[in-house]
Amino acid sequence: MAHDEHNPLTHPEVRNASTGLYVAAFVLGMAAMGIACLVTVGFDLSQVTILTWLAVLAAVASLGQLYLLFKLDLSRAMLWHTVSLVLTIPLFFMAIGLTIFMFHYLEARVMLGS
Repeated sequence: MAHDEHNPLTHPEVRNASTGLYVAAFVLGMAAMGIACLVTVGFDLSQVTILTWLAVLAAVASLGQLYLLFKLDLSRAMLWHTVSLVLTIPLFFMAIGLTIFMFHYLEARVMLGS
């Protein structure tokens, strides 16, 4: 019979946590948001350039936080966690895309004057 562990501080994921990595992830996220704010408000750029900047900053912040907070990488120990995340991302975009599609056609069918 397996022995249950009731102390959450002895869990391996909690023991591997690092305050420095959490602070680095927070600083990375705040820096990306600050740069995105400056790019959006402070410069006279075209819409495509601004969207490209924002997409790159979002990707850098997301990948950095995935590595720093969840330690997701391509090592053998974390491979299946990384694969499950990569396979979940298309489902997220499909859900958002189908929701936009559904509300677009719903609005065209039920709103007056459309």
